[in-house]
Amino acid sequence: MYIPKRQGLDGEVAESADIDNKDLEDIRREQESASFLRRPSNNDRIEEASREYSFQAMKLIASDNEEFLDRDILIYNTKLQQKRNYGLLSLPFSILFFFLFAASAFQHEDVTNVYVIEQGLRNSLGKGAASITNIADTWSWFHSVLFPTVFQQQDLQGNLLEDRTMWSRVLSYNTLQGPLFLEQFRAVKDFCDKDKSTIAEDMYCYYQTSEDTEPFGSDASPTITPPVPGEYSGANVTLQDREAYYKKPFSVADDGRRLRTMNPTYSGKLSGGAMTSGIASEGVYRAMFFPNSKYNLIEERLQYLYDKKWIDKQTKHINIRALFLNVEMGRPRLQSFKLTLSYARSGDVFAKITMDTIFLKFWHSMTSMAADLFFTIVLLIVTAIEIRNCIRNAREKQLLRTMRTGWFMLQWAIIVIGWCILMGYQYTNMQLSAVTESLEKVQAAFDVPPEYNDLGPEFHDAAGKLAYTSSWLRLFVAQYHLLLMVRFFVAFRAQPRLGVVVNTLEACMLDILHFMVILIPTFAAYAISGCFIFGRRLEEFSNIAAAMGFCFKILTETEYDWPALAEEHFWTTVMWIWSFMLFLALLMLNMVLAIILDVYSEQRKLTGKSESINDTVSSMITVFKNRSRWVSTGVMLEKLSSMSRMISREEFMKQFPGMPEVQIERVISECQQAAANIHAGPEQMKHTMRMAMALKVSMDKVADDIDELDSGSYLPAADDATMKNSQPSWITELAQELASQNHAMLTLQWRLQQLNWAWQAMDAAHGRSTTFDLSAIVDKSAATSKIL
Repeated sequence: MYIPKRQGLDGEVAESADIDNKDLEDIRREQESASFLRRPSNNDRIEEASREYSFQAMKLIASDNEEFLDRDILIYNTKLQQKRNYGLLSLPFSILFFFLFAASAFQHEDVTNVYVIEQGLRNSLGKGAASITNIADTWSWFHSVLFPTVFQQQDLQGNLLEDRTMWSRVLSYNTLQGPLFLEQFRAVKDFCDKDKSTIAEDMYCYYQTSEDTEPFGSDASPTITPPVPGEYSGANVTLQDREAYYKKPFSVADDGRRLRTMNPTYSGKLSGGAMTSGIASEGVYRAMFFPNSKYNLIEERLQYLYDKKWIDKQTKHINIRALFLNVEMGRPRLQSFKLTLSYARSGDVFAKITMDTIFLKFWHSMTSMAADLFFTIVLLIVTAIEIRNCIRNAREKQLLRTMRTGWFMLQWAIIVIGWCILMGYQYTNMQLSAVTESLEKVQAAFDVPPEYNDLGPEFHDAAGKLAYTSSWLRLFVAQYHLLLMVRFFVAFRAQPRLGVVVNTLEACMLDILHFMVILIPTFAAYAISGCFIFGRRLEEFSNIAAAMGFCFKILTETEYDWPALAEEHFWTTVMWIWSFMLFLALLMLNMVLAIILDVYSEQRKLTGKSESINDTVSSMITVFKNRSRWVSTGVMLEKLSSMSRMISREEFMKQFPGMPEVQIERVISECQQAAANIHAGPEQMKHTMRMAMALKVSMDKVADDIDELDSGSYLPAADDATMKNSQPSWITELAQELASQNHAMLTLQWRLQQLNWAWQAMDAAHGRSTTFDLSAIVDKSAATSKIL
């Protein structure tokens, strides 16, 4: 309840006697608030707010009037339409750019055929490798699986193949090129006293961090079959050369170089866990088995290694390498096979297979060349457009501001990575020539005896370099598709309905990041806890990385192996599982969904009755039909900037006389719809409250001025220049009016006084009882006037 109050000269408030204490307290609070708002420092802001929200009220009234348009909303809608037009035009271009790159990438990778070939080789060459648990199993697997599979020298009926070029074919179509490598890395045998303790000072240890380079081997003298003259058409071999060839794996090799590494879960714990492509040059003991050797000689040499104890306690890990040529499925290709056996100091053996595909033809058809050419042209066009925009922004001194925008960074990331991928393709093409040259040398030296053939390391080294480059390039290609997907989201914003999804993701990102501050430590705590509870007996929790991955699997799938988890410490497992499912899977994960859905509902309300995709397509067709008369957004922005803030329909049509009727109706309807959305949105309530506050402050100020005028204590404002130099015009006019009225009143008073004196004279001359016939006097006066 608002109670008027009068402020006297002494500054106190005169209150009515019937006001109770509660009303008095309300009055005092209102007075304090009004006094705070009426401070001199707030005067300018109050006046500005009054003007601003007066115009807001005018716009609110005008929004229901179809004859008036808000210029600000028109400009906003025009700029928005300009962005939409750019986005709608960029969407087909983005789709074209994406599919051109995808077509180019698929032409280079041939993923389907690669999978078919590699899966067959994995199953065939890796059969039984997972069951290797010790050194004896290793030799047994060599004799029973690996070597019989690789060095196949019989046909399907079991007959010996006379043509040696048909030997060593895996799965009938994958021919071994060059030698099969057995590479061993060894540890140093030393006393276990590095920790300066007496616990194991009399024991030997084989530290995996150490590296042995000394010759080794037992004193056994296995039988070596003497060479037969004419055994190889390339040259004859002596017994001494064969003995040296058999003994070579017991000394460190001196050729090759170390290439790329990969990082599986146990790469830091097991020797050989860091997977490599290519060949090693330091601390490696290498045995090579060539495909032109008879299988009995291969078996003899493998037995020689076994008898001389080539694998012993000092062995850290063994790499089995081979290159297979396949020309049956699409482009000719080399399949790089690598199996690593890591001998952990726990006594167990871990196996891992790595495969790479090396295509021997860069372009296999005109389609592949055309895909690369078109993608290069499109990328060149995008680069030229962005360079032109940068030059224009630099001239307008807007380059730094533009560089900080997300669109600028996205565009240039697409351009830079695109050119890097093209340069990577050219670099692999250059490396391919070295691989092809080495392959031709290996094939030409097929009949050279293994004792004299030293082309294997060079061939594997060239293939390893190319495989290393191709693997990284493949990762760049894969991630580049995801980067182009982000460009789709930017283009989708041009369509209002699709823009709701993009705006939702953008708006909820900050809330989700804040939520992650709580979720990530909680998730990590459960993973670490699970590592301590289950890690000693379950591989899924045996290290932090594996525990994180398995907890994420439980969180998203809500599935787990309860018997395996609860096998030990039943009640501890119950507490861990139940709290994890309740707190993370049910509560935290659903809170993320709630955040997204809440933001989506807000974004959907803000868009109002926005146009659908069908409406957008229909609109584009309409624009195309009326393209000769259609007024561009640039022209509209230029003319609207010079018009008044509230524009009538007639003024708008007069400003754009050639605009087609369909565009006029669209512009007006969009403006009215935008005004309705703005005034119906949550911001309008804030405007209304601010308008009410501005009106109340202005009314209180007027009331105070009236009170001061009434009490005679009114003083002009200190910053009122008109009051300092001269009196305001309304005071002068008021004084003149009062003087004129005073003069008129004095004149009237004088005439009344004269009339009073005349009456007294008549009364004295004729007496008070005398009467006069007024009608006779009137007739006489009329006759006199007639005579005159």
